[in-house]
Amino acid sequence: MRAADLVKMSWRQIVRRRVVTFLCMIGLSIGCASIIMAVSIGQSAQRQSEEQMNAEFKMDEITVLPNSSGAGGTMEIGRGDITKEKLDVIRNLSHVTAALPMLKLNYMDMSILDSRNVSTEVIGTDLGSLASFGFEFAEGGASTALGAAIVSYGATFGLADPIIRNEIFEALKNDPNNEQNYLKLSQFDQKQTDLYQQQIHFSESNLPDKAAAAKISTPLRVSGVLEVKSGSNAEYSLYEKTVYVSLDTARMLQEQFVKEGESSPPLKFESVLIKVEDKKYVAQVEAQIQQLFLTTQSNLFQEVMIQEKFALYKKAALSIGLFIMFLASLSILVAMTMSTHQRRRQIGVMKILGANLWQIRQMFVTEAALLGLLGGAVGLVISYIVVGGLNKVIVSGAIANVSFNVNIPVFALVVGIVFTVLTGVLSGIYPAVSASRTNALEVIKNG
Repeated sequence: MRAADLVKMSWRQIVRRRVVTFLCMIGLSIGCASIIMAVSIGQSAQRQSEEQMNAEFKMDEITVLPNSSGAGGTMEIGRGDITKEKLDVIRNLSHVTAALPMLKLNYMDMSILDSRNVSTEVIGTDLGSLASFGFEFAEGGASTALGAAIVSYGATFGLADPIIRNEIFEALKNDPNNEQNYLKLSQFDQKQTDLYQQQIHFSESNLPDKAAAAKISTPLRVSGVLEVKSGSNAEYSLYEKTVYVSLDTARMLQEQFVKEGESSPPLKFESVLIKVEDKKYVAQVEAQIQQLFLTTQSNLFQEVMIQEKFALYKKAALSIGLFIMFLASLSILVAMTMSTHQRRRQIGVMKILGANLWQIRQMFVTEAALLGLLGGAVGLVISYIVVGGLNKVIVSGAIANVSFNVNIPVFALVVGIVFTVLTGVLSGIYPAVSASRTNALEVIKNG
């Protein structure tokens, strides 16, 4: 019997028994929609979580730190230190797109021409690589000139006359409960100064007698002012006062603040931030860096935790969908078994006309497969309707703390259809075998 003939015969039976077909399809379509929705929501939620995590934790970045067990002292280089040579090796590794070394100087007082100053952290780095790590400029940009500086958003706040500031601190020491003095300090913190293209210089902080003992650096020029970094709070960023200079400028400043009788410290970095081409290469790059006797840190474990969490959710949701499919298979089994008894005369006639066991079984299995296919098709429609409604509800904000968009991936549709067809086929096997065992002569005789 040709496949086309089998499909036609099965389709006629399905159309003829509309009520039974409808009841069978209800369970199949709900089960199919449940599976598709489970996969789609789980996949969309996982994708949203990974995107948010990548934005907050930078999954494609690696922090390289010295290996403490092999690090040298302040004035010497050890096997576990991050040196210029190791930095060059890291930059040339496959899949590494940018490297941001951190050469941290001591906290220093940054002063401008009118003598107002504020304590800042000074970091020597590759200024041209800042943009690769999410740093954006509110004004200006990176410069390769010796003596160029880039200030953070917070470094533009809090500049005050040192004499006035000291007077306020003295007043607070004498009267710690005076709220007016705290208010004056707060006003300094909230006042912003335009530093772009201004000339600045540094002096040592926390000296007992600054007027007599403080060393003053060569003047630097502010070539850029950074914006608040994406994901950071502007209020807290006021207190993150950082000045970035080139590595050559940082070495120059180190030499200018060397104490008498001491030599300049060797060039070694406190850390290096690495940008990788894609997060899938992070583990590989980490392994290569660790061969340089360095320590690495990344956020891959965060992704593993997310995947494990959503894997459990998907299993639970799929279990519910499969349970519904199981109930639907029972309805098909009952319907097909009843159909077998109702069509015993037809089966008997087919046997007398020469139909063999395999052909009769094929007819019933094909009918069950068509039921599964129809149920799956209706399930797809239900899935798209539900997803469309769910996305509208999410956009309207009716569901609190939910802000992602549910998309139905193609493989979810395939999984739903495959499960419904398999459910139909498996449910039709017993009725098919039962039908093929019908005694043709007895049916015709008693019919």
